[in-house]
Amino acid sequence: MSSSDFETFPPLQDVRMEFRAGRMLMEGTRVVPDTRKGLIRIGKGDEGLTHLQWVDRSTNIVEDDQIIFPDEAIFEKVNQSSGRVYILKFLTDNRKLFFWMQEPKAEDDETLSSSVNFYLNQPLDDEEPEASVPQQSDDDAEDDISSRAGNLVGTSVVGEAGGDVTSSGPVKLADLQRILSNIGSSGTAEDPNAGLGLGDILRPEFIFPLIHDLPVEQQLASYLPEVWGFVFNQLLVRETLLLLEKECGGAGPLDN
Repeated sequence: MSSSDFETFPPLQDVRMEFRAGRMLMEGTRVVPDTRKGLIRIGKGDEGLTHLQWVDRSTNIVEDDQIIFPDEAIFEKVNQSSGRVYILKFLTDNRKLFFWMQEPKAEDDETLSSSVNFYLNQPLDDEEPEASVPQQSDDDAEDDISSRAGNLVGTSVVGEAGGDVTSSGPVKLADLQRILSNIGSSGTAEDPNAGLGLGDILRPEFIFPLIHDLPVEQQLASYLPEVWGFVFNQLLVRETLLLLEKECGGAGPLDN
């Protein structure tokens, strides 16, 4: 598969950790291993957000790039599998991405998993986090990747694969929505001493007496298209106000 088959992802400005892992793909209701040598890379993009990327090690092409906010996802072992299968499970939606470890030492898997969760959940303004990441050397002898991938075929992880397994572009609509929601949510309770709001003042019991006493219809009708006719516009506004008064529990019909 050529590089033109994939979107071009910008390089990460600050790589926090990376380790060897293949990805797994959905085939019907089964999750099967992609037999290629892969790499999981975690770091900060130039916009300051945390990215988790999957890289094809043979071509050095980034084929998947996920933007992840603190407390949005968890990386953990799939207990239904006897192999070294891990899942990146999003807590805010149904996305589930599966990976299989390709590091030579299986005893390091749990430490790597803890480090992944550490970096994914760092505050956005954090600059120099410290985590225990196993030292990785290119001189380490790798197992036969194809053989190990073959051992994973037929692995039953249907319970974990119930949601969507997706790949995202650089920044898609869902990412933007999560960005805006994270910016907009302060997580603080309302101040009970903040005073009255607009909703406390513009209540039906305060507004409808004004509608009875003031020529509101004439004033509002002037904003409607002239082609309709001024008298018709007044009637239209009046009917609208009557309906509003009825739905809001007004004291009675407007005076003629």
